[in-house]
Amino acid sequence: MGAPPRFHRYSRTPRSLAGLALALLLSATSASAASVGVCDTLNVTGNPEYPPFLWRDRDNPDQLIGVAVRLLEIALEPENITVESRYVGPWSRAQVEAQLGRVDMLTGAFITEERQTYMDYIKPPMMIMPNVIFVKKGKAFPMNSWLDLKDRHGDTLINNSFGQEFDEFAERQLSIEEVRSIEFAFERLLLGRTDYVIYELYQGYAIGEVRGFKGEIEHLPTPISSEGLYYTVSKKSPCHNQELIDFLNKRLRELVDKKAPESLVERYMTLWRKQATAIDISEISSLSTKKSRFSK
Repeated sequence: MGAPPRFHRYSRTPRSLAGLALALLLSATSASAASVGVCDTLNVTGNPEYPPFLWRDRDNPDQLIGVAVRLLEIALEPENITVESRYVGPWSRAQVEAQLGRVDMLTGAFITEERQTYMDYIKPPMMIMPNVIFVKKGKAFPMNSWLDLKDRHGDTLINNSFGQEFDEFAERQLSIEEVRSIEFAFERLLLGRTDYVIYELYQGYAIGEVRGFKGEIEHLPTPISSEGLYYTVSKKSPCHNQELIDFLNKRLRELVDKKAPESLVERYMTLWRKQATAIDISEISSLSTKKSRFSK
């Protein structure tokens, strides 16, 4: 015999019709979030040095804001799921938090085999990001292949990735120092302490513009790679389920096809410029470096 209707008690008297209507409305609202999972709020984080896609809010330093957060909010609006974007530390720390399931999602990551062991990727990517070699102005050198980097020393962020293929090549062949802050990496470049910095093209120049050194750097014309920037869901998150992943896959495809990410870029680039302040050189100089997993 079938289970009784969920709101059976409301159908017994005419007086209860208003209550029934209200209950059904509330049920539909709550079921909307439940239809793609058990959570009505998703805690997310990511790389805090990734403007205009993601950065630490100057007005609320506990939060991350940017294109990636807003696009995710738009994607989840039909299901009434709230996005809580939190600053948890540098990019390396954000990845650990996702690996442990202490955050539900990362709002922007490249695909690597290691990351796929602890996260599911939402596809398609929100955008394709060219990764380039930045050098001090006037210090450009020919680069026809990755091998042209072998006799030089480079910097990048701790635990940053530029695609599985380049990561594996760099670990075997290159000498790259990993540092906590990309601003520190550029400072080392300008002081002549490293030969190049590897970072995403748009984000590197965005940081250079507001920190006042954009005119002192340039990039080599050939990207080392161009990688898709993806949302990910932690496999240890209590919110992880296939319904949520399928829903986000569908919604992101719709938004990417409508060029929604591109439409948000200028708005958040303007906000980033407004919030950014001149860099404190003494603060940068106090940041420590870490020997890279890429160093031979």
